[in-house]
Amino acid sequence: MSNTYVTIHGSEWKKEDVDEPVTWAKTKQWVKESWPSDADNWDHDHCQVCWWKLHKSDDPEHGIGYHNHENNNWLCTECHEQFVVQP
Repeated sequence: MSNTYVTIHGSEWKKEDVDEPVTWAKTKQWVKESWPSDADNWDHDHCQVCWWKLHKSDDPEHGIGYHNHENNNWLCTECHEQFVVQP
């Protein structure tokens, strides 16, 4: 039995390990935004698929992501483009 893998931020993940959060993410509306979130006492968020750290940064890989205002969740740009935008 062979596992199917996906690459996220240069690391291999078993596809089955991200299937559930990807399925969930596809049901939400996402807006591309610069971090920070609206929380005053919070210094970072994590991508709901790969747990990539999003925080205030000049590096767009960490400082820009996709925000779901309904649940105040975030996706990193890579997961959004790879799993939500792609068919």
